[in-house]
Amino acid sequence: MTLRCVLLGVLLLIGCKPDLSQDDWLITTTRVLAVKSEPAEAKPGTLLTFTALIASPLEASDASTITWQFCAAPKPTTENSVVSAECLNTSSLVDAGSGASIVAAVPSNACSLFGPSTPPGGHRPRDPDDTGGYYQPLRIDVPGTVPTFHLDRILCDLADASFDIASEFGKNYVPNANPHLAPIVASIGGQPVTLDGIVPGARVDFEASWSATDAENYTYYDRASQSITTRRESMSVAWYVSSGRLATESTGHDENDLTTITNNTWTAPNTAGTTKLWLVLRDSRGGIDYATYALTVTQ
Repeated sequence: MTLRCVLLGVLLLIGCKPDLSQDDWLITTTRVLAVKSEPAEAKPGTLLTFTALIASPLEASDASTITWQFCAAPKPTTENSVVSAECLNTSSLVDAGSGASIVAAVPSNACSLFGPSTPPGGHRPRDPDDTGGYYQPLRIDVPGTVPTFHLDRILCDLADASFDIASEFGKNYVPNANPHLAPIVASIGGQPVTLDGIVPGARVDFEASWSATDAENYTYYDRASQSITTRRESMSVAWYVSSGRLATESTGHDENDLTTITNNTWTAPNTAGTTKLWLVLRDSRGGIDYATYALTVTQ
């Protein structure tokens, strides 16, 4: 699943609907493909480590020039967007750090501004996503690219449930943990192949995988029935290359599918050289893992 959604020219790395624009998997300019937070879900005020995956067809950008800022502007009901347009204004941003990886505390008022609590200024509380989650916007600026927003999952109390339901939910809910990508497996015509010995024009089948425990079961509050149930995370992999051609940008499985393997096919360029391959594994609660590979086409 590609997590690229455009709002006023801003690139958002969020759990939105897939953007299956043609050749979106082809990296021709510097782009932020993903942001991994560790832990993947925590209460506001918790110190987290944020690390950006930056893809470039050439050399990587100077990490020291990357800046991070939390947005402090809740989204008005009049805006049909994922984050408020005010997140583009410096007056609504709080400095978080600089570099490819930072350690920062999620603002303590995140559940009020972006969760089920009533935010100030007449804004309505946010609705949870399909998994019951709420998210604090974090802006990443990389020189030469448009601003990028990562939505960091925050742990908030239930605001529209009875005391007994909220108490039971709080006792049973386990915050999300990031999944883990296993090393990629490549083959041509059913025969294993190394990544440094690919013939020009070859159709290479890739296999990405994760462990069964990475697709976590989690406690879920069903607002329609006002009851607590258990659901399982869906898993998706976004694929990107700097040359050649991928069969698709996104593969994966829904929450009812126990499969832990997903496949894609890459057609190698007809000339010798090195292609970069990026994989981003996502669970449906905002957990992230990623990997970068070098694919060498030889004559």
